[in-house]
Amino acid sequence: MSSHTPSTAWALQHPQKSLILLFLAWKLILMLIAQTSPSPGYDTSTTILFARDELQYNNLGVLNSYGYGLSTKLVRWDAIYFTQIANRGALFEQEWAFGWGFTKCLHHSGRLLSGAHVDELSMAVAGIITANFTHLLSVLLLYQMSILVADRPLSARSSCVAFISASLHVLSPAGLVLSAPYAESPFSLLNFAGCYLYAASLKAHHQSRTSLRDIFVLVSGLTFGLATTFRSNGLLSGLVYIVQIIESVINMIHERQLGRSSVHLRQFSFVVVAGSIMAVTSFYPQYLAYQEYCIGTDSSPPWCSNRVPSIYAWVQSRYWYSSLLFSTFTGDREADSDRNVGLFHYWTLSNVPLLLLAAPMLIILSISALWCLPFSNFTGKANSKGPESSDTAEERSWMSPLGARIAGHLAVPQIVLALLAVTTYHVQIVNRISSGYPLWYWWLASKIMSKTPMEIAGWDVPVKAVVGWLIPYELIQAGLFAAFLPPA
Repeated sequence: MSSHTPSTAWALQHPQKSLILLFLAWKLILMLIAQTSPSPGYDTSTTILFARDELQYNNLGVLNSYGYGLSTKLVRWDAIYFTQIANRGALFEQEWAFGWGFTKCLHHSGRLLSGAHVDELSMAVAGIITANFTHLLSVLLLYQMSILVADRPLSARSSCVAFISASLHVLSPAGLVLSAPYAESPFSLLNFAGCYLYAASLKAHHQSRTSLRDIFVLVSGLTFGLATTFRSNGLLSGLVYIVQIIESVINMIHERQLGRSSVHLRQFSFVVVAGSIMAVTSFYPQYLAYQEYCIGTDSSPPWCSNRVPSIYAWVQSRYWYSSLLFSTFTGDREADSDRNVGLFHYWTLSNVPLLLLAAPMLIILSISALWCLPFSNFTGKANSKGPESSDTAEERSWMSPLGARIAGHLAVPQIVLALLAVTTYHVQIVNRISSGYPLWYWWLASKIMSKTPMEIAGWDVPVKAVVGWLIPYELIQAGLFAAFLPPA
């Protein structure tokens, strides 16, 4: 600790308190920017949405007036859908594309907050409170998850990386979105919780605590499933179960002659059940939509007769976009005629600025995932050997061998997310949906600690340049978001 300044030493000795103070200071800065942005902004949808509630809330005192004022700055873009759906339910089929779990969460928290008086504004205030509270919890959870994968005994380096990782989540490129009635903050909390439980199950397995391992992996499946009801990209987290299934099958083959295959068979079985729990939880909203639109109606929409009757797939292909793979899987016969269907549909000249805007985050997601993929060696053995340079070895020295294996598993969903973002998604959203994936925070924190540059296409990019991009981007994004301007 002697090499640290007094303020740094205090922060590392009191990490939770320091993270909470950093969180509050950063939120205050973003809120001040939002409050001073021009009103009503480029679009007047928010003003129209809250018009009937303005007088009533202004007459209820300073706190409610502040809630109204803050809501008019933070209810932007998708948040308008979220607050409307939370208040009156999904009336139109395209509204089923907006996280069912999040709108239900807003509905119940809004009713709890406002009592008998329920409207879009009370839902918006509940959404702002929920977003900020879950963001803070996810910051603290990321710190604990970093400690879980750290080497033992816990070194000063490991503590620093854990603290920096959590601090980077405070400064996530999602920016003001993590304070608005968006699904990103609660999704981050649920996805981090699923990752934590999954990592804890692997640690319990490594310690031969079989029953505890089984409980952790089952609950992780439920948690990941709940996360997908907030954001559909949560489905990618299920890839960690596929990795573990492959490991279990390989281990069963290798140890069959030793008479110990039953241990891995049990692990295999519980992982399959966990994946099934995740799948059932994820598709529950689709089942509800099928019941509403396809059962007991005189005329049902076309998607009811698809191979997989998913309203989400139908809405994406009909109103936004759809990948060719998605359309083929669901059997959506009409999707192929839509103008936005297919890989690279977003790769147009007019979208080049958005591709450039997303490029830094896409590079970070990709490089950090490739940094850890070699440690997912599909043998189930916790070891530290692998094809790594001396710089890489120094960067991941804070992790335990088992922690490196866990990171290797978590790299799979992240690299797939980056691939889908650049080929299929509206690419600029990667700056906000990346907030719920822990691996890149660990990688960047390790780079900051080791002071090694990033190698991009043969160029050495100082890690300070990443932080130098991150903070100004968030400050500018806060002003633009509050003024109802892109990127969103």
